[in-house]
Order: sequence, then C-alpha cells, then structure tokens
Amino acid sequence: MKFIVKKKTISGKIVVTKDLKGEVMKKLIIVLLILSLVITGCSSKEVSDDKKEPTEVKEEVKDEEKDKVVEEEKDKEEEKDVEEDKDVKEEDMSKFCVPGYQLGEIPAIPVIEVPTIPSYSEEQKKVLDSVKEKIESIPGVTVKEATCENGEMVYVSGFLVSDEDSSVTTTEEGSSVVNEDGSGVLNTDDVTAVVNEDGGGVVNKDGVSVVVAPDGSGTISDDENGITIVRSPDGTGTYESNDVSITISGEYSGVYTGSNYSLIYSEKGKAQYSDDDLSIMISDGKAMITKGEDTITVDAKPLAKVPLIGKIPTLEKLERDNVCGIRIVFDDSILFDFDKFDLRPEGKEVIKKVVGIVSELNIESIEVHGHTDSMASDEYNMELSNNRANSVKEYAMEMGITSSVTAKGFGETKPVAPNKNSDGSDNPAGRQANRRVEFFIPVK
Repeated sequence: MKFIVKKKTISGKIVVTKDLKGEVMKKLIIVLLILSLVITGCSSKEVSDDKKEPTEVKEEVKDEEKDKVVEEEKDKEEEKDVEEDKDVKEEDMSKFCVPGYQLGEIPAIPVIEVPTIPSYSEEQKKVLDSVKEKIESIPGVTVKEATCENGEMVYVSGFLVSDEDSSVTTTEEGSSVVNEDGSGVLNTDDVTAVVNEDGGGVVNKDGVSVVVAPDGSGTISDDENGITIVRSPDGTGTYESNDVSITISGEYSGVYTGSNYSLIYSEKGKAQYSDDDLSIMISDGKAMITKGEDTITVDAKPLAKVPLIGKIPTLEKLERDNVCGIRIVFDDSILFDFDKFDLRPEGKEVIKKVVGIVSELNIESIEVHGHTDSMASDEYNMELSNNRANSVKEYAMEMGITSSVTAKGFGETKPVAPNKNSDGSDNPAGRQANRRVEFFIPVK
C-alpha cells in the first residue's frame, strides 16, 4: 500500500511531491546496515581479544617471566649494594676502635699481680736477666718467672717458707728460729725473714723487700726491676714500675698510665681512654670517639669495675719457690682482634722481634701456650686457644726461629686472675689478664 502526498497549488492543480514510504525505507535500510557493521566490528574485536592465539599467550607469559627475573636481579643488586655499603661503613668505623676491642669499648684498668719471691740458681738468673733486658722494651710483651710444682707449671705460688720444724736451727747456709705458733726468724746469705704469729712480717730477698700485715695490706719493693706496690686493707693502693703507673681508688675509680695508652675511670659509668691516635670519653652509656679531625658518638660497652689489689700473702712458713723456666707473655689485644685467631699486622711485628731475640740467645726449646678467659663454652675456648697458639707457632717458624717449637691451647683452665669477683659478678680486668699467649722457656 502506497502513501502519496498530493499538494494542491494556488491554481488548483494537484501535484504529486514524493513517495514517502520508499524514501523512508531506503534511509532506514542504510542506517541499519551501518549499525550492523559497527556492532559486528566491535564484537569481532572483543572475540579476538578474548580468544587470542596460543602463540600470543605464550609470548606474553615469557615477557612476564622475563620482567619478573629482571625485577629479582634488580632486588639482588640493591641488596648487594646495601651489604657493600654496610661493609664499607663497618670498615670505616673500625678506625674508631681500640685495637683488639669492639666499637665503644675500652680496656679495663689492668689487674695488679702481687709477685712471688722466687729463688734462682745462677744459671736461671742469668738467662732470665738476658731475656728481660732484651724483650721487655717491646710493647705488649712482659717477662715473668715460671714456677713449678710436681713437674707442672703453676701461676700462683706463696712466699718464702722454711721446712724447719725445730725451735732453733743453725747450718752452713744460715740460721732459723721457729716458734710453736709458727712465728720465727730466718737468716741466710740471700734471705732475711721475720714472721709474726699472725702471719705478718718482713722478708728481704734478691733485692725484693716485702712488709705485710695480717689483713693483706703492705708494701712490696723490687729495686732491681723498679717495681713498688702499696696496698691498703680495702684493696686500694698504687703500682709503680719503669713504664707503668696504676692508682686504685675504689671499685669504679682508678688511673692507668702506660707506654701505649692511658685510662681514667672517674666514677661509675664514666671513663676516658687516650693513645696517640684515639681519644674516647664514656659517660651515661655513650662513647664520644675522636680520631684526628673526625668525631663520632656511639653506644658504649659497659665499663668494667676497677680491680682492687689482691692481698699480699701472709708469711705462715718460709720455703723457696721452685723456678722452672721463663714466661714471655703477649697481650692478646696486640696479637689478635676480638674473638679472632689470625694475627694482626702489629702482632706479627712483635713476634718477629721476639723470635729474633730468642734465636740470638740460642734458646733450645719453646712451648707456645694459648689461654682464654671463661666467656663462651669450654669447647669453644679450648679451640680458640689452640688456634691462637698454632697461629703464633706457625708465624714464628715462618720468621726462622731456631728453637724447637710446640704449641698447645689450655682454654680457660690456667687463669692468672679471677674471671669473676667474689660476689659472683663479672671481672673484665681479670678476664683481660687471662686472655694471653705465652712462650714458656724451660730452664733447668
């Protein structure tokens, strides 16, 4: 059915203008075709996006894996850079450490060892004097006599005592008077001793003079070695030698002055350390460290108590100590860094000098003894002491030592000072003295 529009003109004529249905239908068909093409194109794209070829999917997975690997490598590089920065920082901070100690840690005031009064044969004295004269000028090395009991070397021994039980004895060597209460008098060519009932008294032998009271106070003067010790009843006092001065004023107060460094412990938690390169001031848990123009502040390690002077032994009897050799004692902070057994450059120089001297003196045999304090387990300390003794032995042999050399570690079993105080608290000064390596030179 067709709709035809007819238009009537002014003149009255009727004119047919258009066939509207045909025209509209054409336009509708064109619009529908265009919409159909647009919709088809969009759906095709969605299908192609949703249903990609397997090869394309694999390529995308590979790209994602590559990106992941790249990210992981980047993370590893960043971690490595952080570790390297940390290592560099630690290396830079090491210049602020006292050799052999951790950052923010300083040495304790050294323990004052109350000496024994040993007897010497002429040969023993000759060898000991030769070693002392040549070696004691080396920093970090001391020479001491070694005493033995029942064939074993011991580190603590008493004063002169006598075997005489009779009231009066006179021999070619001298005379003695011994009372029932243990008091008495001994006179020989090289010894004068007056022993009181309470154990106090006076002993003079080989240039050493001892005045002791029953409470352990007194004075020891060794003119030959330039040593003087004065002890009060409470353990305070002084020690003076040719190159060391120590004043003990209390358990948190003392002064040490040596050839390498000085210490001032002023009160609990406060102390100062100084040497040619470093200055350290500790207060309220912080350590201000200055080296040259650089200054840093770090957490301080806890300060040790100042070790009081041990009691001077009372003179209950009179006998002669049995000297069996010489101990050349190396300070472990000179030889090794903290908890290590590889030798420091300074330690190698010290051993090299000592090796040259003992070779010059034609010492036949040397035993290298390693010792530790009581920190850590027995097994660990034994292993560390063995490793340190062997490190010294191997380097001495590398330096051409002419003596026969053996090495042995004793761990914590041979202390020269208590590792703990009488109240059970830690004794850093005692532990510091116990950490050592020794050359033991037997002398018959």
